[in-house]
Amino acid sequence: MKISVVSGGFDPVHSGHIEYLKAAKNIGDYLIVALNSDNWLTLKKGKPFMPYHERLSVLSSFSFVDEVVSFEDDDLGSCINALEQIKLKFPKDEIIFCNGGDRNSGNIPEMQVKDISLKFGVGGESKINSSSKILKQWKGLSEERIWGEFYNLYQDKKIKLKELIIKPGKGMSLQKHFKRSEIWFVSEGKCCVNFHKNDHSKIDEIPLNTFDTFSVKKEEWHQLFNPYKEECRIIEIQFGEENSEEDIERIKYYDGNE
Repeated sequence: MKISVVSGGFDPVHSGHIEYLKAAKNIGDYLIVALNSDNWLTLKKGKPFMPYHERLSVLSSFSFVDEVVSFEDDDLGSCINALEQIKLKFPKDEIIFCNGGDRNSGNIPEMQVKDISLKFGVGGESKINSSSKILKQWKGLSEERIWGEFYNLYQDKKIKLKELIIKPGKGMSLQKHFKRSEIWFVSEGKCCVNFHKNDHSKIDEIPLNTFDTFSVKKEEWHQLFNPYKEECRIIEIQFGEENSEEDIERIKYYDGNE
């Protein structure tokens, strides 16, 4: 018998998880879900949205899931202990560890487990959804724009923290602010910024790569855009006497948005 194994927090379970689980079941004869603990989720994101027993109940109700197992967390954040546990229970069966599209042989510690097979890209290479995105939307923090979307992560009177997601081929308007400055950190992908300190007719194009930072002071002209094929994610810190979406002067919109 072929035993398919998947692991994760599944907090909350969403449509992308379901496609992943169905694809894993099609690879084998028997599907086991190694479900991460509440402690693991607390370390990963602060606290679980759904407690373990609720996640267990939801996953166990799916007809394509044959078994859900708990296991002891390790320092690597891996499911090595779950795989060893399953090997002991099914010593004569082929065990296939199924990984989603965002994992590969170079970034998983489970590679060290002997006598198992590994499959990558299970459920497709792109994420249909993500638990983090669902939770942000549930909190009412997301807003869509023609260039992509942003999440308001934190705000007080003089500081606002946002995550910007700029779609491939899209860009923001050429703009400046009067009451705030901004610092950008490129957390994923790459993009460009058209920039000039005071003259919007003399802008320079500056490339920004992953982990680059860029500062924009009050009244400096700037235009973020993404000419590449992958989305770009930026952590933006706004700070100043006022952090309002109305504090903006636009000269022109990005041509690629048309």
